Amino acid sequence: MGDIPEPDEVVSQRLRDLDEAAWTALFDSHHAKIWRYVFARTGSRELADDMASQVFAEALESIHRFRYRGKPIVAWLYRIARNQLGKRLRAEKREVTNSTPEPSVEAMATALESIVIRDALASLTRDQADAVVLRFYSGYSTREIAAAMGKSESAVYSLQMRAIASLRRQLETAADS
Repeated sequence: MGDIPEPDEVVSQRLRDLDEAAWTALFDSHHAKIWRYVFARTGSRELADDMASQVFAEALESIHRFRYRGKPIVAWLYRIARNQLGKRLRAEKREVTNSTPEPSVEAMATALESIVIRDALASLTRDQADAVVLRFYSGYSTREIAAAMGKSESAVYSLQMRAIASLRRQLETAADS
């Protein structure tokens, strides 16, 4: 592969050919970013662990249906993650659990931080939240986010700016309370 990255069209063909090096590079490049996306949306490390791995498992299972159409491959991975996350969250809402384990102090602090982040993101539109999470938690470029979301780069930038303004207003209101 060398210093110059291969075009996504070439990489996608290598992935379809089940080239182990291509799959390893894809995993190494995007696993942590997908994990951060799921964690930012759910606040659960365990769920982020499970779902990030599931995204790549589903990608491997469905690579024969993938066709390169000029968008970065990360857009495909993000779409898988977003779909799986939606399914998982809908399923969890239907589940009723009767047992509540005794949380540790560390778990409570992490849960509180996760609740604050999740509540702040929940106040945004879905597109705003996704744009913020993909940029600031997952570290994707505006170009990659635009491709993943099916929007122009300027639309993604606008979503991010409106989201940041909304979050700033929320923090100011909370500080005044």
